[in-house]
Amino acid sequence: MKKINLKALAVVVLFGAVCYMFPACNVSTANLSDVKLCSEKSGDGCSSDVSAFPVSTATLYCSAVLKNAPSGTKVTFEWKHDGKELGHADVESAGGSVIGNMSINGALEPGKYSVTVKLNSDNSTPITKQFTLE
Repeated sequence: MKKINLKALAVVVLFGAVCYMFPACNVSTANLSDVKLCSEKSGDGCSSDVSAFPVSTATLYCSAVLKNAPSGTKVTFEWKHDGKELGHADVESAGGSVIGNMSINGALEPGKYSVTVKLNSDNSTPITKQFTLE
């Protein structure tokens, strides 16, 4: 009889742990598409995708289309050079075009850079765009 009670207790504890952890998971149907880079944005983001910019460019923009997002969905833009983070921005949106930017103003050296766009949900895949400053 003791074995049955220990098994029942273990099942209850395991069930409680799962119920406690489940709200921490952030699963969403939101998704990102059409990620573009540019140095001049139009009303809804970048009209074309550019992969090379002069070092004298004042500001770089990264736009993406956010679909199926509940209100307050957070999109993070992480700008990097050689794997080191240069900066990041969080943008909240309920859908449509989302835009992140990074000011350069000639302060960065020529080289390869990247921006990663990701959703604040456990089931989304980040999208990384590579670009160069020349």
